[in-house]
Amino acid sequence: MSQSVFTRMTVCLMFAAALLSILSGCTKRIDTSSNDKYYKSLTEVMVSLPASQHREFDDGISMIWFYSKSEEETNAMIHGKSGGEMMELIREMKASLPQIDTSSKEAYEDSLAKIRASLPDSRIKDYEKWVKELPPYRQGNPKTEALNGKMFHELVD
Repeated sequence: MSQSVFTRMTVCLMFAAALLSILSGCTKRIDTSSNDKYYKSLTEVMVSLPASQHREFDDGISMIWFYSKSEEETNAMIHGKSGGEMMELIREMKASLPQIDTSSKEAYEDSLAKIRASLPDSRIKDYEKWVKELPPYRQGNPKTEALNGKMFHELVD
């Protein structure tokens, strides 16, 4: 490779790296320092994502708030995050939350206990009320089967 071609490639790579660093500095991030900044930045971050991710992002924000113990905990968890970082957090959190398992009575009862253990204290009353309204477990019961794979926040909020 000639010296001039190598020099041009090096200049192009340096330019691309500089451009990427400038663009990454422009990434929208969530600012929880005030309510106004929070809602404005939340909208900007969501709009910065592909439209196909807007619903997942919106549902994920609700999920984060639902399972957080306090506003301070939520703010600490999401402050300064970009859209991509938020989507990663949402997917990780969703993967870690227990789901209802209706494959057997034991699995069902175990999954309900795991759900209760995953909830902040502020959600326990909602959980207790919800459990009282559940149909009795019966294999093949359509009402019970409809719960399979669901997470608590999907059923009560």
